[in-house]
Amino acid sequence: MSIKINFGEILSKAWQITWKFKVLWIFGILAGCAGNNSSNFNWNTGSNNSDSGNDGAFDKFLPQLGNMQPEQLFQQYMSQYMAIIVAVLVLLCVLWAVFFFLGMIGKVGLIKGASKADGGASSMRFAEIWTESLPYFWRMFGLNLLVGLPFFLLVVILMVILGVGGFSAYKSGVSGGGMAAVMIGMMGIFFAFICVISILSMIVGMIVQQAQNAIVLEELGVLESLGRGWNVFKSSVLSIVLMAIILAIMGGLVGLVVALPLMIVMIPAAIGVAATSGTAGMAIPMILGGCCFVILLPIILLVSGIIQTYTQTAWTLTYLRLTVQPAPPAPALDMAASL
Repeated sequence: MSIKINFGEILSKAWQITWKFKVLWIFGILAGCAGNNSSNFNWNTGSNNSDSGNDGAFDKFLPQLGNMQPEQLFQQYMSQYMAIIVAVLVLLCVLWAVFFFLGMIGKVGLIKGASKADGGASSMRFAEIWTESLPYFWRMFGLNLLVGLPFFLLVVILMVILGVGGFSAYKSGVSGGGMAAVMIGMMGIFFAFICVISILSMIVGMIVQQAQNAIVLEELGVLESLGRGWNVFKSSVLSIVLMAIILAIMGGLVGLVVALPLMIVMIPAAIGVAATSGTAGMAIPMILGGCCFVILLPIILLVSGIIQTYTQTAWTLTYLRLTVQPAPPAPALDMAASL
């Protein structure tokens, strides 16, 4: 194995393209919708009301809850909230479809834009790249479905097996130390499986990255692009792995710097909520934290878009350098801002 690319040339050229063609930042933000370099912030709030009427109702409910079987609890819960659950699931599915579409178009747009810039384009327009990206959506969708479905099915099968095993142990009367041993064993199997899947997914992800470039840059179909991605990865595994490590470290450092202001805001807010829990003042740190988050959100999205643009540009240049003979050195890109 040998290194077949010039990392310095690719990384510097990727930054020049990222900085000059700021229209690509929009596609970088869209590409983040597919789940890359994204963060989920879950607000878990509760209230302890000292009203005696509410306390009495809760005290009456506890004995009823203790006397109900798990099947009864499930049936009662589902009967009361079925409509809400269905509506939420439908809404989540619609949102997922929209974000996935935007994410795929954003990724295609970045590959298109990086290729154009590397070929000497002096300017780009959003509408032009968007229009050129649309025909590739279904192939990108098919590639992600073909690769992602087996991982999803493996996780579902594992969860079903663990669930059935735990339920069988419960029904067979295992209790105390026996049940604890069963639970520990199941958790051990689960985490070992997750570790294996994570390592495998990283390797597959590098292959898929090459396949996505093949779809856009070489006009290949789903299966052909996957075979092309595997061949490129197999013939240049050291170069691709090193590039993945470099981009991961750079992205992690930038992400940490961007996350620091958010942590500075959220940690005091969380401490304030914990300190004032159960009092009327609990809402104040929550409101302040929420306002600060809303203010910082555009900055986070912008930086995320820049990171996505730089990362995908570097991967596109890597693919071009591995599959195409490098062109003669071109004049340095004009770093003037352009949209």
